Amino acid sequence: MNRVLATIGVFALAAATVVAQAKPPTQTPAKPGTSLTMTAAGPITMSIRSTFDEVKDYLLRSAQMVDEKDFGFKPAGVAAEVRNYGQILGHVADANYGFCGSVMGAADAGEHGPKGEQFEKVTSKVEMQKALAAAFAYCDKAFNGVNDRNGGEAIKLFFGADSTKLGALAFNNAHNYEHYGNLVTYLRAMGKVPPSSQPKK
Repeated sequence: MNRVLATIGVFALAAATVVAQAKPPTQTPAKPGTSLTMTAAGPITMSIRSTFDEVKDYLLRSAQMVDEKDFGFKPAGVAAEVRNYGQILGHVADANYGFCGSVMGAADAGEHGPKGEQFEKVTSKVEMQKALAAAFAYCDKAFNGVNDRNGGEAIKLFFGADSTKLGALAFNNAHNYEHYGNLVTYLRAMGKVPPSSQPKK
């Protein structure tokens, strides 16, 4: 009998351990400007954040690796209305404010900067790098206010569609990668190796 009770006790302890390990991480709000940890944000938010950090790096490097004169580049045969290299970078900056402003509930969230800037019109390399860095920092701020508990809250995107906070951040990742893909094509046409294909340092 004692042996049976001991066996039941071992199984109960093992089951309790599995349940305890399966619980979602404790959600601790992060202070503005600080990096989120897995414990603070939760695994779903952090997986979306990880993708954002990756494409952010690729886009910043894409802006850095070409000369200012190349901002006007488009592959031969591309229609006049198609964005050139610099316009793609500027469009990315603009859209980051739209998506991340929607997440933060900004009253003026739209495809523009905080002062109504249209970064797609920027032609200076230095100014474009500043614009991209600021737009990505704005999205970092949005991520700092989102976790697995509140990420499912319903919001309106800046162009009127229904979404959730995490849905908007994931949509922004997809949009960033969509246009990074454009830049990859342009870089290859220039004879350059895109950041994502360069050897890891």
